Amino acid sequence: MPTYERHILIVDNDRQVQETIRGLLEPRQIQVTTATDGQEALREMLTGPPPDVIISALEMPHMNGLEFFQAVRSNEEWTSIPFIILTEHGDKASIRKAMMLGIDDYLLKPVDEERLSLVIYNRVKRTQELTRYAEAAHETLAYIRRDMARMFTHELRTPLVSLNMVVEMLTRHGGSLTEDDTRELIDTMQTGVQRLNRLIEQMVLLIQLDTGELQKLIQEASRPGPLWDALTAAVSQARTFTYRQRDIEVQYHHGNLSGEIMAEWKSLRHALAEILSNAMAFSPRDRPVVITQRREERNITLSITDEGPGIPADRRADLFRRFNQVEREKHDQQGIGMGLYLAKTIVETHGGTLDLKTQVDQGTTVTVSFPVL
Repeated sequence: MPTYERHILIVDNDRQVQETIRGLLEPRQIQVTTATDGQEALREMLTGPPPDVIISALEMPHMNGLEFFQAVRSNEEWTSIPFIILTEHGDKASIRKAMMLGIDDYLLKPVDEERLSLVIYNRVKRTQELTRYAEAAHETLAYIRRDMARMFTHELRTPLVSLNMVVEMLTRHGGSLTEDDTRELIDTMQTGVQRLNRLIEQMVLLIQLDTGELQKLIQEASRPGPLWDALTAAVSQARTFTYRQRDIEVQYHHGNLSGEIMAEWKSLRHALAEILSNAMAFSPRDRPVVITQRREERNITLSITDEGPGIPADRRADLFRRFNQVEREKHDQQGIGMGLYLAKTIVETHGGTLDLKTQVDQGTTVTVSFPVL
């Protein structure tokens, strides 16, 4: 009996594709199990040892590749198994949808032996590294294994996969792409870059807060200015944070705009953008996000209101906790659960206050208030 170093599950209703990949992998001491659709693959996984990597086609009978991916990710024991989509060259829309759901990588048909080997090696190696880290930290960081590690790897992988897809499409088909194809690839690349930029900016702010550098910067670099000006810039920044509903309507209501506050404006704009991006993401498509500013005797107050699903009472205590996303499992969310934590901490470091009021099925209002000069 041969000794296999890896176990790969191939899910494709094309027998020729199955045998082609088997012929590439088995000489490398890689065991190959095959299934013709997602339902058969799930039965294989439930009755046999879990694979090290799953490679699945998109279009299949009974249960397609995206449905199979979601079924795999819904089982906590399988969340760390790298999932690779196998697709035709022109199926860009399906690849983008799969990337948004969080696939680990993709392969184009016909399968290139060198890329197949490289993808499997990289994914197995990365999974082993994550597993070793999780096991070493199990006793004190058990929640990281389940939630944080999943969020971080998802948030890093998804934009990187999209950028890699753009590079490969341009390399293989750059001379034959239509204007619409080029525009779509540029949009994909821009979304990936913006998503990485937001993650990096959040982590930089978190480090600055933990080391005291941001508090020092706010104390030393704050300058007087109108809050309303920072708000309008924050709306544009929030639209880059929000991968869906970027064009949602924002309504502005204000009375007396006189008065200034002291602020380090870059960090304050980021805090406001985090609040606004949440409102944009959860607001119904046909309902606006409403921004209201009012001048009180000693404060300037800003309210941001959406008509989204609201937050259940039993989850509100966790709203401003680090790396927390309320009901992430129900909503198509992105991010690592740092937005509200950063917003509240930055606002309070500026001497302001942040209050949140929410009701299920009626929406959420976040109110920030700053002392006026």
